Amino acid sequence: MLEHVLENIPDFYKPYVTRVKFETPVEALFQDFEDICALFNQLTPEQQEYRYAEGKWTPKQIVQHVMDSERILSQRALRFSRKDMTQLPGFDHDAYVEVADVSHRTMAELIEEFRTVRQSTILLYKSFTEKMLKREGFANGMVLSVENQGLVIAGHLLHHVNVLKERYLV
Repeated sequence: MLEHVLENIPDFYKPYVTRVKFETPVEALFQDFEDICALFNQLTPEQQEYRYAEGKWTPKQIVQHVMDSERILSQRALRFSRKDMTQLPGFDHDAYVEVADVSHRTMAELIEEFRTVRQSTILLYKSFTEKMLKREGFANGMVLSVENQGLVIAGHLLHHVNVLKERYLV
């Protein structure tokens, strides 16, 4: 189904994209999103602050991380769609999580913000033509496309939900 994307995506992103069930970024961005928000909202305050091992993120930090990543990848997609050929830097997601203090925020606040971020991403992807989706650019030393960034965004969330279910909700 997504073979054409998997053939042209750096190995680093393949585990995320293989979790996506849909061929278009817009469909993929909707995949299980409301169920995922409900899952995070159902966590007790203790579960929201739980770390399954030393140095691992809490569920609240996971939500913040997914939002930060989505914003960065969406910005890349926008730039690629506009034929911006600037070599964009990578980002250290661990450093972002470390300084993004979520201790004062509720899960409900984080999920509300996440819904807004996702809606913005969906609207951005709805604005892209088929030609724009195929455009490529450079980030973190890799050649990436508008299309694959949308699928990575969707799959990245699914990856973290899988980790949540396997390591936090046992």
